This record gives sequence, C-alpha cells and structure tokens, in this order.
Amino acid sequence: MQTRASLEHIFGSKVRVRLLKLFLEHPEERFYVREITRRIRSHIHSVRRELANLCRVGLINVQAISPQTFGRTSRTNRKFYVANPECVIFAELRALLIKGQHFLQDELKRELTKMGSIRYLALTGFFVHLEGFPTDLVVVGRVSKEKCARLIQEYEEEFGRTINYTILSLKEFMDRKSLMDRFLYNFFEAEKIVLIDSLPAPVRIGV
Repeated sequence: MQTRASLEHIFGSKVRVRLLKLFLEHPEERFYVREITRRIRSHIHSVRRELANLCRVGLINVQAISPQTFGRTSRTNRKFYVANPECVIFAELRALLIKGQHFLQDELKRELTKMGSIRYLALTGFFVHLEGFPTDLVVVGRVSKEKCARLIQEYEEEFGRTINYTILSLKEFMDRKSLMDRFLYNFFEAEKIVLIDSLPAPVRIGV
C-alpha cells in the first residue's frame, strides 16, 4: 500500500520504521534488545544493526544498568536503549510518524468498508496507548470475518505486533449492550478513536 511503502522508503527499512515507532511513541521507556525484538516482531540481527544506526545519529541512547539493580548475580551490565528527546530531529520525526499513523488509520477504514456493511468502527488499545487492553479494534456490522482476518494480518506486519480485534453483528452488539456485559462496559469507558458511527442515535457510543 502506498502509505506503508512511502514510510519504508523515507526511513530506509521496515525494521527501522518499527523501531522509530516504538521509541518515539514511548520516549520515557527503556528497552533491552530481546524485548525490542519481541515487541516489533523482527529478527535480532536486523534489530541490532538498526539500533546501531539510530544510536549513531543520536536518536537513541544506550544505558548500561548494573545487574544488582535487578537482583542478579551476573557481573555483566545489562544494556538498555532509550529515546533521546534532545536530538534535533526528534520532534520532527515524531510528528511525521504521527501523520503516517493517521494515514494508516484512514487506509484501514477504507479497506474494511469494502468488506461489508459497517455500522461502527473504533480503534482503541495500542492505537491510543492503552497497552494490555483486551481489544485494539472493534467492528459492528455485517463483514466477512475471513477477509477481515487477512487484512488485519497485513496490518500486523506493518505495525510489527499482534492486533486484537472484535467483530460483532448489530444484533449481537445490541443484545450485549442491553445486558451491559463487562467487555462492552470497559470499551465504552475507554479512550478510543471512532472512525465510523452510524448506529441508531440512542446507542451512539461517541468518542
């Protein structure tokens, strides 16, 4: 897809884009190599190479943490990586990636609407930095679950992570809402980005 290709073209590689997203979206967190590899679902050798590149340009700093900090008996310091907000291009890159995220969201909306009749579509979970939330994407309507599964797989490759999603028919949504089950209650209360909302007025969820 054009948006994905353009981001990879600008930044040089898919792994680099994933690393930039991870560090620019979590500028106060520090990560070790194997944790990064797991989170962006990339090979460790590629991750090490791109980390070295980003360290050279000053976007990422390396921190050596004593093993005693973690109650370990090893004599070797543990190496962590953390974003460097003082880098002169940090803010500009972050703004560019945020714009790229918006393009991807619009693209996802367009692709999903081709798969059926969608009455409601919202992004939550990692899209709004709610890590650990039970779902990242909620679809209400008549759609092909098989086609949705294939599309979500493509976006998992782009984001370098699993995307948990929930598909409900309008009837199932209305029935569960009338019972106010725990999943929908938590979803109603959570932060979300609403991309489509043509639900009947009395049950509109809003932003």
